[in-house]
Amino acid sequence: MRNLMGKSGMSKWMLMVSMAVMVFAAGCGNQAKETGEAATATSGNAAAAAPSADVPAPPAAVKERGKLVVGVKNDYPPLGYLDENGKNAGYEIGVVKKMAEYAFGDANAVEFVPVNATNRIPYLDSNKIDFIAATLGVTEERKQQLDFSTNFFDGGVVTVVKKDSGIQAIPDLAGKTVIVIKGSTGSTYLDEHVPTAKQIKIESNADAFRALKDGRADAMFHDAVLMSEFVKTSTDYTIIGDQVAFAPMALGVRKGEADMLNFVNGALEQMRKEDYFKTLIEEYLPQAGDLDPMQMIPRP
Repeated sequence: MRNLMGKSGMSKWMLMVSMAVMVFAAGCGNQAKETGEAATATSGNAAAAAPSADVPAPPAAVKERGKLVVGVKNDYPPLGYLDENGKNAGYEIGVVKKMAEYAFGDANAVEFVPVNATNRIPYLDSNKIDFIAATLGVTEERKQQLDFSTNFFDGGVVTVVKKDSGIQAIPDLAGKTVIVIKGSTGSTYLDEHVPTAKQIKIESNADAFRALKDGRADAMFHDAVLMSEFVKTSTDYTIIGDQVAFAPMALGVRKGEADMLNFVNGALEQMRKEDYFKTLIEEYLPQAGDLDPMQMIPRP
């Protein structure tokens, strides 16, 4: 066959073929890249959890913010404390994380704000937090200040003394010096039932335990769960008398915020249905002295 192309034509033809191959290869590469990116995005979206359809959404402003801001305790094991890595941990922390998971599909979509018995309600009133999850006992006085959620834990108050103190019951605290947490239900109980007890009102649990061990008081009158944990490691102390001042614990919401209260109560009810409180108790409070933790939580 006669060659119809000259050398120049052949060179141009080869150049055009080479360029076509390069363009085709680049196109395939881009298509593969785009397909891979799309697959990755699809996979990522599939892995991301969705908010729970079984729980009412939080208020619109909170939903837009993308996280909960919650007042919690940092010094109240096993309910709310900092673990060995400085991370928030405990029964109440687990409750709040589950609420964040319901709201945003992410248990870590929450900012924990440390509070104590004195400042937790002022923090709520000043909009520093969305709600309180900080060992908040339900009382008639507090009902005038905020709206309570449904109860998610029940606890009372006990008396801790040195084993050789001679104090046998709560009435024996009359005339004695007793450490209490400022603003606590224990302090209110002594005001009403043992008014001659000399109360040393301390804001933090750590300072209260330190004062007790330093011998600044004859007794400490405080939460049964916390004190049961204390006597396990401080074996020269013991719990005496009855558990009193029973106060169901709940979350505290600003008065009139119906959307927030609806979300909080819906989340707690879903946890009860899932028996999630039992899961948290088994993790953080397998036992507490003679107390039965399973009697302290809502069950299905």
